[in-house]
This record gives sequence, structure tokens and C-alpha cells, in this order.
Amino acid sequence: MADVAVVRKRVKTAIEQARREQAERRGRVTEATKAYDGFLEDAAIPVFKMFANILKSEGLHFEVMTPAGGVRLQSERQRDDCIEMELDTTADPPQPLVTITRVRGSRIVRSDRCIKGSNSLVQLAEEDVIEMLLEELRPWLL
Repeated sequence: MADVAVVRKRVKTAIEQARREQAERRGRVTEATKAYDGFLEDAAIPVFKMFANILKSEGLHFEVMTPAGGVRLQSERQRDDCIEMELDTTADPPQPLVTITRVRGSRIVRSDRCIKGSNSLVQLAEEDVIEMLLEELRPWLL
């Protein structure tokens, strides 16, 4: 049988390690949130607005919503048809998560994806947002 003192020491070590890891993770989330806010303001929101204007000029009515910490391109005809981006803080490291919602009759199909593979937030650029939107808008462009 294991000695209680040895097991207790191992449990204490595990608790301390978990606390250190959680503190480090909080720091990474804070840094990622700051970087994401800049990315949102400088790249994502302007690109989403550009797409909404282009789609409207082509007769496809979409509008841009900017809820706190995210951006959403949604159809004016069917409010549930949308592409939304927000920071996924449950991932390590945190990264932008794109949620695509499409209405098919009475069904709502929802899928999630990263903007560009598993690239870190620092490596993402305006062009990555454009490519993602072109890819995900295809079903609505028919």
C-alpha cells in the first residue's frame, strides 16, 4: 500500500502545477484578446463591411453586425443565415473561430472552423478573412 505522505506530496505538487498552468493560460488569453481586438478592428470588420457592400451591389442583401468581441455577416432575408467570427478562448492558444449558420427548410445547419487552419492569431491577415468569406459564401451565391 502506498504511503499517505508520499501520495499527499504528489497531490500537492499536482495542485500547484495546475494553478501555475492556469495562471499562464490566463496570461495567454489576455494577450490573445488584445491581439484579436486589433485584428478585428483593423482587418476583420472592414473586410466584412466590404463584402456586405459588394454583395448588396450584386443584389444579395447582407448586413454586418458587430456584437462585442465579434463580427457577423448575416442575410437580410433570412436572419439565421450568417457567418460569425469570435475569439475562442477555450482553445489553447486562443484563436478566432468562425461559425457558419445556414437554414435549409426547417433545419438549421451550423458548423465551426478556424479562419486559416491552425495559424496563430498573429499570423492572420486581411487576405485570410477574404479567402474564408469567399469559401463560406459560395452556397449563398448560387
